[in-house]
Amino acid sequence: MKFKPVYMVVVALLALSGGLAYSAFSSYLSPYMSVSQVAGNDRYVGKEVQVMDTVVRGSVHWGEGGTLFFKITDGESTINVTYRGTVPPGFKEGLKVAVSGRLDSPYHINASQLLIKCGSKYE
Repeated sequence: MKFKPVYMVVVALLALSGGLAYSAFSSYLSPYMSVSQVAGNDRYVGKEVQVMDTVVRGSVHWGEGGTLFFKITDGESTINVTYRGTVPPGFKEGLKVAVSGRLDSPYHINASQLLIKCGSKYE
């Protein structure tokens, strides 16, 4: 039995689209990484990352022009964060936050988005 080139192209395109769909879907299911997954990992440098962990106590300070500097940790590793933008109400040290932005170096995120994890009043 002989395969036509058209069928081979269709199969290759289906395999490629399936792989891309799986990649997109798996990152959607678990969009946030821990600090330990990102810190010191050159693989993510220059890429957009989403990290969720705890703001280190004593690390929050303000720079010129309203720039916010702080660190986040998961207890094992720490990453420095620079954020320019509107700070969510309730942001404080010791809170769990999610930062999205570009990893400029293995230990620094230039965040474009900052979200705080809402504590439930029922917890």
